[in-house]
Amino acid sequence: MGLLRQADWQAKWIEPESDIEMDELKPTPYLRRTFEVKPGLKQARIYQTAHGLYEFWINGESGTDDKFKPGLTSYYARIQYQVYDITKLLKEGSNAWAVMLGDGWWRGVTGGTVKNNFGYKLHFFGQIELTYENGDKEVIGTDELFKHSTGGMIASDMLMGDVYDANKELYEWKSPSFDDSSWIQVHSTTEHSDTRLIASSSVPVREKEHFTARPFRDAAGQLVMDFGQNIAGYVKMKLRSCKAGQEIRLVHGEDLKDGCFSVDNIKDTPLSISAFQEVLYTCSGAAEEEYCPLFSIFGFRYVLVEGYEGEIREGDFTAVAVYSDMEETGSFTCSNPLINKLIQNSLWSQKGNFMDVPVDCPTRERNAWTGDAQIYQYASGKVGITFPSTSSVHNPEELERNIKDNPLWALAGPSGNGSIGEDSAGWGDAAVWIPYMIYLCYGDKQILANQYETARKWVDFMLACSKEHNLLYEHEPQYRNYEDGELDAHYIFDTKMHYGEWLEPIPKKDTGESVAEAIMRMRTHGNPRVATAYMFRSAENVAHMAQILGNEGDCGKYKKIAERIRKVYDKYLIGDDGVIEPGHQAAYVRVLAMNICSEEKRDKVVKQLIQEIINNDYRLNTGFLSTPFLLHVLVDCGYPEVAFRILEQTENPSWLHAVLLGSTTILESWDGMDRHHGSFNHYSYGAVCDFLFSKVAGISPLFEAPGYREFELRPVPGGTLTYAEATYESLYGTICSRWEQTESGLNYECRVPVNTKARVYLPDGQCICVGSGDYKFTVNA
Repeated sequence: MGLLRQADWQAKWIEPESDIEMDELKPTPYLRRTFEVKPGLKQARIYQTAHGLYEFWINGESGTDDKFKPGLTSYYARIQYQVYDITKLLKEGSNAWAVMLGDGWWRGVTGGTVKNNFGYKLHFFGQIELTYENGDKEVIGTDELFKHSTGGMIASDMLMGDVYDANKELYEWKSPSFDDSSWIQVHSTTEHSDTRLIASSSVPVREKEHFTARPFRDAAGQLVMDFGQNIAGYVKMKLRSCKAGQEIRLVHGEDLKDGCFSVDNIKDTPLSISAFQEVLYTCSGAAEEEYCPLFSIFGFRYVLVEGYEGEIREGDFTAVAVYSDMEETGSFTCSNPLINKLIQNSLWSQKGNFMDVPVDCPTRERNAWTGDAQIYQYASGKVGITFPSTSSVHNPEELERNIKDNPLWALAGPSGNGSIGEDSAGWGDAAVWIPYMIYLCYGDKQILANQYETARKWVDFMLACSKEHNLLYEHEPQYRNYEDGELDAHYIFDTKMHYGEWLEPIPKKDTGESVAEAIMRMRTHGNPRVATAYMFRSAENVAHMAQILGNEGDCGKYKKIAERIRKVYDKYLIGDDGVIEPGHQAAYVRVLAMNICSEEKRDKVVKQLIQEIINNDYRLNTGFLSTPFLLHVLVDCGYPEVAFRILEQTENPSWLHAVLLGSTTILESWDGMDRHHGSFNHYSYGAVCDFLFSKVAGISPLFEAPGYREFELRPVPGGTLTYAEATYESLYGTICSRWEQTESGLNYECRVPVNTKARVYLPDGQCICVGSGDYKFTVNA
């Protein structure tokens, strides 16, 4: 169990480094101390945390398989500690407690170029509690009895990589008998004594799948290892017959450009760092040498190997996938193998980006962008597992306290250098949407209770922005209409910077704009059609949350606000002919998905959307926020044939285009593999998987009975598919849905778990309410 009170700690923060240069890579600190264990030991527990990352050993044995501890939090406010039972690692007499510290999120390079996010010195904190058979207890806490030194790990940065010199390694330094007389005593510090220590709530990060390399020479004659799958992880290597001082360099990348290894796609923004996703290993000259990173993790499928001419045997270079523990809680298969591969690509992008916190990509940025999280939430619970309970996503205090003097969510997770914005619609709305969607999937009111104040504050912030500084009110007189004593303009959110439909493909009729031009436009003109729609939907969701939590006052208040926003949006931002500027697919999808247009205009808006799709040759051109809704909207509006045509489209832009080109993950940009740019491992567009589960297979939760206590089975056959089958592991058991087209019609089978009910909607219009059991239905052609 964890330590329940601050007074339970009998340890000091210790600092192994003194004067160091802030802008330079620093050697990895090695720490150790010895302690005595008396006869009759009953139990021993160790409690530890660090500013940076830590690995620990007791008498040379590692105490856990967990990686990248203590995880990412807003370290100034609170920090997680881990607890492990080490009874079996101890022996009577002298024992050694050994620790290594890595830069991690604390001072490593993250967000592309930023170093020293939270600080530039690493610290360690922990204690061992010994309990004896006679009831005696003893605590060994971190203090000045620890000593420190440096060894073979010259530098270790999560993104930049490792510099390791095997000639400088300190062998046997983890054992009690090691002579540490030349080591230096650590300093204790009270600088961080007010930081709140909490027991870890993060899902452990661990080594998972292993992939054997296929060595080959690229078009430039370079030695390259192909592991066959784009992952986040590292390479365990074994070297033979190398000379002392010989340098071996591993460079990790995702792409082969013109037949040559390349990192251009993930290094396409200026990086003020000398290395990027690299391991530089200096050999000792031993007959065989092995190395595996401790504190670095990379996004890659290919690894360039420089400086090694030795024999390569099978297993000498092994890629290890590393991610937060997750179970595959759903499965989907159909008659189209490209769609089946799309599902697997989405799962691998989920694995590659869920390492303690869900990040955008495992290569260039590694930021915990909340927009990515909110649009993928539904799909994550079906393809893999609903987001691990990571502190930076689910804990309202985390992101509130991360933004100093501003009670809002950061857009890209905790950062000591300040948040990356805090006012972009669709990103900030994660504070509302994520807990709301988790509630629908699991029926847990506590997540709503925990998150409600943050969700409410976000909606209030958007409303305040709309009222306090409104460009439309200042420049467009027609928006000054009053109703109930308030201006219409005060319900249009047209200020602040909004990323909006980020990386929206350029429609055929447009010339488009550069990224720099798009950002400048966002900063100066706002994005009222995106931001106001999200303000509406979040206000509506907060009203629902308040209703569930029994807060009738707030429920009524936010329902009224949502209705006013809907009315104003419909009046000013949707033309009488259904046209919504700028006339792209995303504009229409957003309005239809959020149900923010009037019934009188709805059919006209649908007509405009369908025409835009036809004009674009049945290819999508939706951007970041609206892509997850596109196919859902088409089915709900009565155009399933159009939805399937887009789903099965293989011309760019489309989901299957990258699959055809051999991608093993989801891309950041629709044309990423064509142009060799952008991350090749961005999970957000994998949100299409929710459509496959909830529409094609038809498995959906019901708001009035969340957690799949009652649910819908409403399969939608279509396209070239001759069958589709999905399973979902709900809290009550496995839900199955399978349909198959035959010459005589459609056969449908389903399974409803014990203690649940389902409403089965068949394609011929029948609705059958069933209880638990297995069912078969036939719909005649």
